[in-house]
Amino acid sequence: MKKGIYIQLLTLLIGLFSINSMAQKGVEDGSRFGHGEDSIQCITNLSLYREYARQGDFKSALPSWRRVFRNCPKATKNIYIDGARMFQDFIEENQNDEAKKGAYVDTLMMIYDQRIKYYDGRSNVRGRQGVDLLRYRRNDGIQYIQQAYNYLDESIQADKAHVSEPVMATYISASLTLFQEKKIDQNRAISDYMLISDIINKDLQARPNNSTLNAIKTSIDNNFAADGPSDCDTLKTYFSKEYQTRSDDADFLEMLTTIMKNNSCTDSKLFYDASTKLQALKPSAESAANIALMAYNNGNYKEAVTYYKQAIQLETDVMKKADYSLGLALTQSKLGQYSDSRDNALKAEQLHPNWGEPYILIGQIYAESQNQCSNITLPASVFWVAVDKFTEAKKVDPTVEEKANKLIITYSKYYPKKEDAFFQNVHEGDTYTVGCWINEKTIARFNE
Repeated sequence: MKKGIYIQLLTLLIGLFSINSMAQKGVEDGSRFGHGEDSIQCITNLSLYREYARQGDFKSALPSWRRVFRNCPKATKNIYIDGARMFQDFIEENQNDEAKKGAYVDTLMMIYDQRIKYYDGRSNVRGRQGVDLLRYRRNDGIQYIQQAYNYLDESIQADKAHVSEPVMATYISASLTLFQEKKIDQNRAISDYMLISDIINKDLQARPNNSTLNAIKTSIDNNFAADGPSDCDTLKTYFSKEYQTRSDDADFLEMLTTIMKNNSCTDSKLFYDASTKLQALKPSAESAANIALMAYNNGNYKEAVTYYKQAIQLETDVMKKADYSLGLALTQSKLGQYSDSRDNALKAEQLHPNWGEPYILIGQIYAESQNQCSNITLPASVFWVAVDKFTEAKKVDPTVEEKANKLIITYSKYYPKKEDAFFQNVHEGDTYTVGCWINEKTIARFNE
């Protein structure tokens, strides 16, 4: 009997000795849980922390999570997913304690680094890491923005086909900040913007109505226009090289013309060539209006008329259509097409009620018609109707009052003389119809 007990005790001691001798942490041998007693500890702590984490009790989960993170880092990817959630929560709770917040952010970055070490997924993880670093340490020094930018760039370069929306937006934000701080040059800032624009445009081809993508595109475009490189020579030099190989890429041309227009760099051959090419590839009201404006500025009024008409036809926004209609009217006035000019100015006013500029233009073309209407009985009567339009302009639109008053003072000096009107049996206060192409009624008045 005693012999049997002795044998059992000896067997138990040998088993315990074997377990202890075989005990090894997963971090040491590369296994998921380690071996022996360490594996039991790892599985126990994993179960404990995950139960607390499921309940949202991160403080209680933390001790067990730390043991798993340190001793068996390959146990499960959830260590890193849960760890990121936990420390994001700790950071948010300690926004006003810079020391704690900084320590928690450092741990969060370590979690991302260790996840890459044991589970790879570099593109996804570096993207999350960059977004979080910029979110939590943007105001703590340029070095954090630089590091976040590096993480995001690594993420994008690792997989350009799968870049998340937050990574796109954060990358451009970091790039523009570094550009403003002179940490990257103009060419790098432009190339970063082009990289993200190309990615967004490809995504939009698959998801054209995605509101998030469209909002991010608008935000990125606006931020680049406000804070990106604005030197026209730099933009022309950079985009001239790109244009040589991408002149058939409508998305690229759209980006090029938008950037140059936003920075008032529209007086170059590059802008004109890109705009006309874009209009041929992807007709739009905006590109047609761009070409029309450039043609007008260069004195190519017939070409400007053609493209303004295209812009009006393609535009759906009422206010923009009004702008293009007035642009067309102004261009036609340069060609002496006064009747057409008036018609389009009135269309602009109809589309944009209480806008004084169309009346200003009509008044000016009336005044310019004195020679064209020299065969009417009182050629200078054109100044009566001209001043009528200037008066109407300031009546409906107070923003043009100063301009209208100056024009009224200028042109009222040229009213018909009393003696000339007397011989035509026209007296002060009479209703008078100005003939020629104008054909408008007015009231006779004189300066004398």
